[in-house]
Amino acid sequence: MTKLTYFPGCSAHGTSEEFDSTLKLVMKSFDVQMEEIPDWNCCGATSAHVMTENLAMALPMRNLVLAERLKNKTMGIACASCYSRMKTTKAEIDANPELAQKINSTIVEEGEYHGDVDVKSMLQFFYEDIGLETIQSKVTYPLKGLKVACYYGCLLTRPAAITRFDSPEYPMSMDRIMAALGATPTEFDFKTECCGASFSISDTEIVLSLSGNILEMAQESGAHAIVVACPLCQSNLDMRQPDIDKLAGKKYNTPVLYLTQLMALAFGSPVKDLKPSKHIISIEPALAHIGEEIEIPQKKAKPKKAVAAESEVN
Repeated sequence: MTKLTYFPGCSAHGTSEEFDSTLKLVMKSFDVQMEEIPDWNCCGATSAHVMTENLAMALPMRNLVLAERLKNKTMGIACASCYSRMKTTKAEIDANPELAQKINSTIVEEGEYHGDVDVKSMLQFFYEDIGLETIQSKVTYPLKGLKVACYYGCLLTRPAAITRFDSPEYPMSMDRIMAALGATPTEFDFKTECCGASFSISDTEIVLSLSGNILEMAQESGAHAIVVACPLCQSNLDMRQPDIDKLAGKKYNTPVLYLTQLMALAFGSPVKDLKPSKHIISIEPALAHIGEEIEIPQKKAKPKKAVAAESEVN
């Protein structure tokens, strides 16, 4: 049995409960034991970085120190914002021992930082550590007929020098996982466009505009649903969709599912285990397409960034 240190982040036990619960179902299928970090703290993603550098780095660093106590090779993180803060902090303190010592002195009671734990998003863990062949081998209910737009958001593959995973412009890892489940990923040019999550409280009009553009492009791609691996992206695209509809003067009615929900479904979990009541936009009309014959849309020319990305992820 593989052991994975797990950092759920603040949203996993609340607003993104369906992400957390289906992630745990999927991990059981892979015989991966998830060990949640004892006494973990908020990573400070939404506000600490605008206060002091020490606080912005001390919060993630404390979690890294606590993670090292579990003696596992990898820490998997559900939230893209948490992942970004943890990965960026680790890169900075690993490259600067003096800075690491300075920050470590503020959390001295937790122990010394050694840099022994790798930090990965759950998407990266699925793609690199589990692998497409194993994922496909667990499928008992192929998602054939379901067309999905895979939305990665800003942080899962950026900045490239920090994440070192997939293409920062036109990633394909989630698309390939969806294909392994039997679904059909659409050609979707807004894979990494910002949904405006940082402005969720301060300027919701920006969020509605940016998220509306993503919904528009997903609809144009012919997708029945958008697939995400970030609680903030899911919240903006799903919860705010009625307000986006009003602004656009049209109804998108596009469900936004977590990657792990569709993995759990394909591995044999019933729809009720996906916690469909957590969604503002019903997921059931999208799931009703499973089993249908796929209509092949007229082929469009690939964007230049898509062509450049073809060789980046194998």
